Amino acid sequence: MVIAVDLTSLAYHITGIERYALCITEEMLKIDRENNYILIFKEEIYPVFCPFIDGERVKAKLINCRSKVLLFQVVLPLALYGIRADRYLFLAFPGPILFRRRGIFSAIHDMGAWDAAYAFTGLQKIYCRAAIVCGAAHAEGIITVSEFSKGRISKILRCDPDKIHVIYSAVTGRMHTDELSFEEVKTKYGLPDRYIMALSTFEPKKNLEFLLEIYSRIAEQVDYELVLVGRTGWKIEETLKKYSGRNKIHMTGFVEDEAVAQIYRHALCFVFPSKYEGFGLPPVEALSFGTPVLASDAASIPEVLMQQARYFDCSKEEELKSCLIDLVDLCQTMPRELNEYQKKNYTFMVSAQKVLDVMK
Repeated sequence: MVIAVDLTSLAYHITGIERYALCITEEMLKIDRENNYILIFKEEIYPVFCPFIDGERVKAKLINCRSKVLLFQVVLPLALYGIRADRYLFLAFPGPILFRRRGIFSAIHDMGAWDAAYAFTGLQKIYCRAAIVCGAAHAEGIITVSEFSKGRISKILRCDPDKIHVIYSAVTGRMHTDELSFEEVKTKYGLPDRYIMALSTFEPKKNLEFLLEIYSRIAEQVDYELVLVGRTGWKIEETLKKYSGRNKIHMTGFVEDEAVAQIYRHALCFVFPSKYEGFGLPPVEALSFGTPVLASDAASIPEVLMQQARYFDCSKEEELKSCLIDLVDLCQTMPRELNEYQKKNYTFMVSAQKVLDVMK
């Protein structure tokens, strides 16, 4: 069987969705010796895959276009029509609107364009909805990351649940290295001695303004500071201006995996105030480093974290305020690791095998 895998998204910012595509593809190449692969990249081969590409079992195809939308919706489908494959795999985003062939398997990570429409501009919402609707209609199988997302996909798109396969995201092993010391990371990013942290792309559905507002009110009542890690997304610039530079609030911007690992490991607690998630990887990563998690009870978050987090209602200010004031005491009894089910199932090797099984 020949499997064509779209990896063009790796040319842009690596968030949870892109990491899902990267790590599952890498694991498939490691464990699958039966099938042949054609990996499709934008401009150049992503470095992780160079050792796998031999021109025989694993081949690479490079495409290019300045416009991200044109690249994915025009240039990519034209390239795909020139590729003879048995399966076409899209792990970051649904397959292109203009591409229709047998053997398409598309990932739909969440239904945020419907459930969290406030987080999108008008054009973004129209584009995302069209891409998801067409991607689902053209796909032989849909891959998603939680039962919550499966239910939303089935309901909104009126899609047969048997067509939708839940394959979890996971923590990449690259984060569990000790190449950098905490002192190096602390100095580079100006971290305080004692802090709680949040990590995400800064965008409305992540609800960081809620955390910033509540923390700023109680900052002088607690003996820890707040560290926000992540890139600036969209519709959030005014919020960042409002809180940037405030006493005891630190914003690092983008941080490489090795440094993020140390920030996780030395945090008093990880706080996840998100309003909407298809999976919600950061708190899973935090638990993998032994850091307790305080999380919103919205969307898929309780399904993914199970009993390994302390929850609050992200619409109730007093709940989060109370948790933050009492956090030092709460942390004494909060879980500090993934449970056995999570350790067994939240791995990219397991997820890669499930993708292979679905395509068979």
